[in-house]
Amino acid sequence: MIKRYGTLIASIAMVLCLCLISSATASEENQDVQVVKDAAQLKMETLEAELGEEGMKEVADYLELQTSLPKVVKASPYSWIAFVATDKEKQKTMLVAIDEANLPKENEEQLKNKLQDIWNRYPDKITADDNIVLCQVNEIMENNFKTRGELYKAQKESTDVDIRWAGSGHRDYAYYACDGSAYDDTAADASIVPDNGEMDPEPFYRYYNHYEDALFGIGGAPGRCEEFADSAIFAVNNGYWETAHERFGFASHYLTDPGIPFHSKGSIDGLGSFQPALFNVLYHTTYESYVSQQWPTGTTYEFGEYVSGNQQSITVTDPASAAEDNADHSAQYFDYITSEMLLNSNWRTDLMLNYYTAQCVQESARYAHGLYDYIM
Repeated sequence: MIKRYGTLIASIAMVLCLCLISSATASEENQDVQVVKDAAQLKMETLEAELGEEGMKEVADYLELQTSLPKVVKASPYSWIAFVATDKEKQKTMLVAIDEANLPKENEEQLKNKLQDIWNRYPDKITADDNIVLCQVNEIMENNFKTRGELYKAQKESTDVDIRWAGSGHRDYAYYACDGSAYDDTAADASIVPDNGEMDPEPFYRYYNHYEDALFGIGGAPGRCEEFADSAIFAVNNGYWETAHERFGFASHYLTDPGIPFHSKGSIDGLGSFQPALFNVLYHTTYESYVSQQWPTGTTYEFGEYVSGNQQSITVTDPASAAEDNADHSAQYFDYITSEMLLNSNWRTDLMLNYYTAQCVQESARYAHGLYDYIM
């Protein structure tokens, strides 16, 4: 566990660290990590200081809520709408969006009343039947998101709009995990290959293999990560170091993809099946485009520096389980990030959203380091 210090937020940060520890058995944070903090951790602590004591208390409360949610809530692909029960201002914004959806007046009032009833019962009295209402509201909010021109904004901010930790992200995860290896560029180049459609040519698996649902354990990412990690180990054992780094690059892609909240929650329907339509939504694309735009040094949040400045690793003893653990970590941020994007037109400047994103980036970087150590 990485120890955090700070006069302003010491006690809150300690609670946060406990919340962020993975419950998995096949990967764990190194217990012998040096106390010396790396650049990524110092950068994270600067962000925490900006949030302040009140903000870090909000983080701790949010993570505690996510841990305690009933399974029926966690299982809903629309859990973010139910989560709005915790924020009166967001409720008002959502109700206004329903008013503006041009529904017949009777249907509009019925929908708003049913939604208010769900919020009144959140979180302990939600049922699977509530997904019928939540699905209707979700469609309205997606359309509202489109009318705000979010995709256009995303395209203006980044020339690399796609469903992924954009190319620079995957390259950095693989490159810096190699710790100066002579083959670090080989690993980096290989890390972006899984997104070219050739490795997963079938449309369904193009999305399924880059997903791992934290609750249901449904998705192809863990299996693909393990497949290429095993191939890399075989290459190492036979002295093929360049091939080993190429296969590590492939494996790292499938390990870090579940580190994106939209790759670990929200794509399983009420029948427990993966649905590409739920995965391939506009706000997913827009979020990753935003992260890509904020990746380089010199931008406001510089997410890439949580990778380039990271020297920590999470011990990996089973690549598939490591991918599952990374999904467990990122999924807890799904409700907040999604609700913020669809209900706050200024979501890009929301400090909490960017803090949660930084947490996902840093955790994925640690897993990539651990995978490299496991293979090499």
